[in-house]
Amino acid sequence: MGDERQSVRQVGWPDSWSSLSSAERVRAVAAAVADGTTAVAGQILGLTTEQIREVERDQPAPLPEAYRCFLLLLGGGAGHFMQGTDVYHPRILGLWSAAKELLEENASPFRLQETDRVISMHQGYQFDFLRGSGDDPEVWSYYEGGSPGNVPTATHERLTDWLRGIAAREISSWHRLTAFYREEQAKHAKDRCLYYYRINPDGTRTEEF
Repeated sequence: MGDERQSVRQVGWPDSWSSLSSAERVRAVAAAVADGTTAVAGQILGLTTEQIREVERDQPAPLPEAYRCFLLLLGGGAGHFMQGTDVYHPRILGLWSAAKELLEENASPFRLQETDRVISMHQGYQFDFLRGSGDDPEVWSYYEGGSPGNVPTATHERLTDWLRGIAAREISSWHRLTAFYREEQAKHAKDRCLYYYRINPDGTRTEEF
């Protein structure tokens, strides 16, 4: 493959990451994913004040500042970033109850506390939640069939570190995939290995990425 396929997108995170405020770290993540590939400007959708209040009413405890900033900047969607995971409004509504049910269905001895705030769920078998006080609390994660002792574990010291880790992985992945897709697009149809299209209501197909 050409150099474009092999190259890996390196995200330029601020050297002063730890000294930034939680809101500044969230803004750095938002800026990184709006790279024209992972997401374009028009796909970055923040929530209104009322929508953020709706999310807060759905959780058993107040939202920390870092998560509130995430919702304000990215809470309505961000292109390919975390695509397929219930992390955006309105699909985040009801996640605390869904996570509680998942633990009970798997006979986990762990119980969510009333101060925990569930922030994401993937395909109904994995979820992440915030635990602790402060404006940028810890992230704990549970994976059905994969969590030691069948209980959630602390995976990141701060929500913003969790966001940064996901962004770094996904930005690199989407740049590699986009290069591969463009390479395939340039080939004659009979020589392609990959097709990605949308079926329209009238039955026609629109090729897209």
